Amino acid sequence: MATNGNYIREKARDTKVMRQCDVVVVGGGPGGIGAAVAAARNGADTVLIERYGYLGGMGTGGLVTIIPQLADLTGKQQIAGITQEWIDRLAARNAVDMPKKEHWGSLDKELVQYYFKRSFFYARLDRVSYAALIDAEISKIILNEMMEEAGVKVILHAWGTEPIMEGKHCKGVIFESKSGRQAILAKVVIDSTGDGDLFPYADIECETDIPAHYRIANLAVCFWVAGVDHKKMTDFRDNNMKEFMDIMRKANEYGGQGGFMTSNLPDQESVVWFHSRYPNKSQTDVEELTRVELLGHKIAGKTIEFYKKNVPGFEKAFLVLTDPQLGTRSSRRMVGEYWLTEKDLADNQPFEDTIAVFPDLDRGDDSLAHPNMYIPYRALLPKNVDNFFVACRAFSSDKHVQDYFNLIPHCIAFGEAAGTASAMALSAGVPIKKVDIKALQKQLAKQGVPLPDVTKKVDYKYEGPALVGRPFTPPH
Repeated sequence: MATNGNYIREKARDTKVMRQCDVVVVGGGPGGIGAAVAAARNGADTVLIERYGYLGGMGTGGLVTIIPQLADLTGKQQIAGITQEWIDRLAARNAVDMPKKEHWGSLDKELVQYYFKRSFFYARLDRVSYAALIDAEISKIILNEMMEEAGVKVILHAWGTEPIMEGKHCKGVIFESKSGRQAILAKVVIDSTGDGDLFPYADIECETDIPAHYRIANLAVCFWVAGVDHKKMTDFRDNNMKEFMDIMRKANEYGGQGGFMTSNLPDQESVVWFHSRYPNKSQTDVEELTRVELLGHKIAGKTIEFYKKNVPGFEKAFLVLTDPQLGTRSSRRMVGEYWLTEKDLADNQPFEDTIAVFPDLDRGDDSLAHPNMYIPYRALLPKNVDNFFVACRAFSSDKHVQDYFNLIPHCIAFGEAAGTASAMALSAGVPIKKVDIKALQKQLAKQGVPLPDVTKKVDYKYEGPALVGRPFTPPH
């Protein structure tokens, strides 16, 4: 192996082909879940590669256990399908919390205040919103069951590192694991890594610019504290809000974290959640990831030290869990067949190839004027590579769109569309870029995905009450 000090030249080697399949999905986070389940249910022989020992990504290991913004400002559900199935399976095990369906979209001030006190995810634009707080560990079990039932071949503890390219055709993926370097050959490859990890090796054009003040510019080290006397804590907070806020400020000064969320999950009143935002130079820079990981654990330790001594109800509290998976919000964004931009946020007309509808609830008066964001099929397709989907937050979008529409349910929806389209294209014997869009939309609707009538001209004008206050961007 030759070296010149800056680089080494590796020897050519033969890599064992572990398996051949129809569809290989790289990444078992929200996008990968949607993609693998949808592809397999639609008849494709599907393999899912995941670098951790569990599925769910940010929704489980990242401790971002929130599935938000599922209904629009009227209370009409716009994200369903596999996302709703996940929630329904949690509900069957008493492992989820959410507003009652009959309250979604309600402007009743008492209801809004009640749900806001439970979680600010439950109250958006001065009305009740449909969002779900979920149990991470039960979710891992449920997602495993969904894969098994669908017939997906799951490979855990395996890091998909490189696409197998023949010209512009993607033929599979290389992955690394304790078993060494191996390959999976596939007719369709779906990148659900979140960060477009396969892009550099497939020569897929992408952008990475993120203004420092954007939500997506931040990493997170989330953690949970248990042993909290919930009643004592809430009584003190509600009756001494000024003093409580002063204590939270002092927690930050101490080197800890001020501010937390209650779990709300059944029988978990003693658990509170801490979410964080850490500025960084890059969310794909290993040194930055290491720096934030170490800093986040240091702050978690300082937080529990301070709270035990200074916050009523935390006297017997303890740090029960830090996230097994560093919280990442955005990095590479593909420049695909269609590039979603800030201009699209102001357009109420669906695309002819719309495959998902996302409620727009975080942009204040702009959200009232433009209540839903439409996602075209083309935003999942790279320009210069065949047989390849992007089904995660690395979808084709600028920083403005990305800042609002790269959350857990959005990624599941990307995956469900990509997985469904993969199976349909293979069944029809056509490339994925030539799939019958109307047939795809019909199949997605059959799977419970709400879609608009793209043949009708939308002439939308909001005629409801004005906003009372300003929106609060959630700390995902």
